[in-house]
Amino acid sequence: MTRRQFIRGALGWSALSSCMAANAAAISLHCTPAPSFPVPLSEGVWRSQEFPVGKHDYHVWLEVDRRMPLKELDCDLGPPRPGYQCDTPPLLDLEWRIFDGTTLLKNWPAKPIKAGAWSGTSTGCLLGDFEGKRNGHFTLELNVKKDAGRLKQLHPRVQIVKNPGYWCWL
Repeated sequence: MTRRQFIRGALGWSALSSCMAANAAAISLHCTPAPSFPVPLSEGVWRSQEFPVGKHDYHVWLEVDRRMPLKELDCDLGPPRPGYQCDTPPLLDLEWRIFDGTTLLKNWPAKPIKAGAWSGTSTGCLLGDFEGKRNGHFTLELNVKKDAGRLKQLHPRVQIVKNPGYWCWL
């Protein structure tokens, strides 16, 4: 074998293995975005469309836009942070359930709900968590027990987020 043949062969195998590795990575690390659903916070029951899950733990977050003073928003969502007091009771009162088809997997009374994540544009409340199943398709149901008043104007949305530490939705 000549030196030229050896180099061509090595480059050929290198290109082929790189292509195979990139294809395998694209398949095994295929990520599905975390589902996010706008939710009405009027009294009643709301159900999401089906969303994909893998065999991982997931958090259910309720987020609202931050278009009012933070102290007021925190009080509307639930008990205040340490060192603060609220003048009015919370506006948010709900429960949530996770279904696999028609089978109830988890029923969670979200009490007490309270703000747990803040950014310059939104505030989030951790409603709870659930365990997915490989290649599953789940549905979320919210039972809003009383009208959430002015929180409805803050573009409320639920986001299903894989617990930290997982790379992708497999």
